[in-house]
Amino acid sequence: MILLSATFSLNRQSLVKALVLPCLIQAGGAEALEIGEGIQLHGFLSQAAAVTDHNNVGGKSSQGVALNLREVGGNVSWRADPDWLVSAQVLARWAGGADDGDVRLDYGFVDRTLSSGEGRFGVQLGKIKNPYGLYNTTRDVAHTRPGILMPQSIYWDRIRDFVLAAPGISIYGDTSRAAYGIGWRVNALTPAADSREAEFITFLQERPGHFNGKTSWLGQVMFEFDNDRWRLAVSAGELAMRYKPDGISDWQAGSTYFRPRALSLECNGEEWSFTAEYSETGVRRRSYGFTVPDNTAQAYYIQATWRIKPQWQAYARYDVLYADKTDKRGERFFLNTGLPKHLVFSEDITLGLRHDLDSSWAFAMEIHHVMGAAWLPRTDNPGVPTKDWNLLLLQAAYRF
Repeated sequence: MILLSATFSLNRQSLVKALVLPCLIQAGGAEALEIGEGIQLHGFLSQAAAVTDHNNVGGKSSQGVALNLREVGGNVSWRADPDWLVSAQVLARWAGGADDGDVRLDYGFVDRTLSSGEGRFGVQLGKIKNPYGLYNTTRDVAHTRPGILMPQSIYWDRIRDFVLAAPGISIYGDTSRAAYGIGWRVNALTPAADSREAEFITFLQERPGHFNGKTSWLGQVMFEFDNDRWRLAVSAGELAMRYKPDGISDWQAGSTYFRPRALSLECNGEEWSFTAEYSETGVRRRSYGFTVPDNTAQAYYIQATWRIKPQWQAYARYDVLYADKTDKRGERFFLNTGLPKHLVFSEDITLGLRHDLDSSWAFAMEIHHVMGAAWLPRTDNPGVPTKDWNLLLLQAAYRF
């Protein structure tokens, strides 16, 4: 078992203890705490350990066991009446050099249902989760992910805050019938973009300056058939950010636009689940004082999950990311930049095993064999990453 541990600065420790830890101590199971009429409180924490033969994940994993992969969070929801919901979540997250444990509002919104019945229509206002793929709205809690590590081709952890949730407004609706259900959502948002990893993705290096999110949108339509045995989702949008250089620089202010399109399919049986997601993301860079060709990233994964017993499941995944679908092996990238070809593609074969001790505790193990470094956090790998590498992940997670 991995011992759950956390290291906080004094201010972070005080805030997390005040908001989350007392509830974790009182909680005896995965059921929500009722702290008032219509008010529920949930909490979660997880600790992972990473070991790699080359490259680094969650700290210096190539030199020993890296433990800087940790989450502590809590959320509260208040349903004043059937048509009104207020919900918020705070989180402290550690993920190597990409995330240092700053406590932040993960999401927080007011939800108003405007009509209900067979068809429902409503609006949300605040910091809202973004509808993308099958798992973006549930990826914040370890128990609801399809593995310890999300499929990195579709759900980039290195810029998690950019895609998970953002301030804005969302309109949504759903309709249920005996044979099927349809749900849709459209968000107008301003994403969080000021991170070192955003600079690496745009410039392949750190630059003196910072990014800010620009007005963006994301939308999704979800179809469910045969009592949720089948799920099909179509997602699309445009996420934009603007760069402003600091001081004197030969780089000018510019904007980057990500235009993702994704198709997701899942089939759930009694013992087996099969999941596949495919996306193409157009990347457009404007200004910056230099010319960078537009490109389209291509990504997909397929995963099979076998529920061996009620509390045991095993899974296998093949996960692929190409930064440019017309230059999958980086030949043109190398000619243009002189940088290694494997910086712009990744192919990841994953085998995993998970044991749910009860409704609160879950323990998991994953083995990854990776070729390429397209999704590898550059903050943990400042030099030139190795092309072929292996990763072992262990995780313990608790929730109520």
